Amino acid sequence: MISDPLIPFLICILPLLAAFACMLVLIKEFRFLSGVISILLGLFAVIPIAAIQFAIEYYHLVSVHSLMQVLLKSLLINGVVEETIKMLLLFFVSKKLNLSAFFACALLSGLALGCFESMVYLVSGIERLGLRMLTAVVIHATCAGLSGLFVYSIKNESTKVLSFILAILLHGVYNYFAGFKMDSFFFWFSLVVVLVAVVECRIRYRALVPEGLILFQ
Repeated sequence: MISDPLIPFLICILPLLAAFACMLVLIKEFRFLSGVISILLGLFAVIPIAAIQFAIEYYHLVSVHSLMQVLLKSLLINGVVEETIKMLLLFFVSKKLNLSAFFACALLSGLALGCFESMVYLVSGIERLGLRMLTAVVIHATCAGLSGLFVYSIKNESTKVLSFILAILLHGVYNYFAGFKMDSFFFWFSLVVVLVAVVECRIRYRALVPEGLILFQ
């Protein structure tokens, strides 16, 4: 029988497990091993991300004295740092995968990191826990998907850098608005950014393969 303290943590990883199972069933070219590797890459990304973020905070490399500086910090730490590391690790996903399978791997990688972040929120007791956990998972997955499209284009000798730039901007802007209190009008813009990320991910995927991944049709 599952102990009560474990139930919230199982809920945190439920989106990852559900997505993995759906991809195995719905995507013919998707392989179990590729999915596991992608999940491990997403979790491994936590190490360099945490190290760089710690260094930035410890050495006070970024000053924050205004809302504009808060936005720039979010774009640097959550946008540039996190998305660049997530993107670089996707180069370790097999080049032999077709677009549908590679895109699925990128989403899984982002989901893994997002679910881990949800666990951190759970332990820290952050405000608006349920909503922040849900949106964090979605933004990590969709931004990783956009970065995955960029990596796939490089592997296939047709660089499409806009997808990666969007991943950086969307993640940074999301974190900026999510940092406001829930009773603030500005907080709700974080949900708009999440929706935009989902739409952009779908549009840019379908632009490369018209039939699309079944989850994004």
